[in-house]
Amino acid sequence: MPRHDIHHDEVRKSLENDGWTITADPITLEWEDSLYYPDLGAERVIAAQKGFEKIAVEIKSFVSPHFSQSFYEAIGQYDNYAIALSELEPDRKVILAISTDTFEQYFQKKAVQRVLEIKNISMLVFDISSKTITKWIR
Repeated sequence: MPRHDIHHDEVRKSLENDGWTITADPITLEWEDSLYYPDLGAERVIAAQKGFEKIAVEIKSFVSPHFSQSFYEAIGQYDNYAIALSELEPDRKVILAISTDTFEQYFQKKAVQRVLEIKNISMLVFDISSKTITKWIR
């Protein structure tokens, strides 16, 4: 199993503070001949009669000096998780979790924004110190 991202605990607490219940830490996905481990599984009640909203959260800190390589790897992981979940749990959506600092420093670039738009990447942005979700991008 992969090791936790440096902001794992902050994201977990941010989700709990936002009303989510953590259901797996990490999720284990066995698909075809591969194992995948999104960092967190979470769900929350949408409405009493509608059921649950389910997500698989991949946490990325982007602390490497090479943002482009880290971004490339994160998008590849996101894609693999989304494909596996589309067959295993089609009602669970993948969410990329990044800090507000990372969002402001890197995710405002036009090329990054365009990739996120083309690939329809869902994200949550969290504040490290307050352990809150500051933005959902879906």
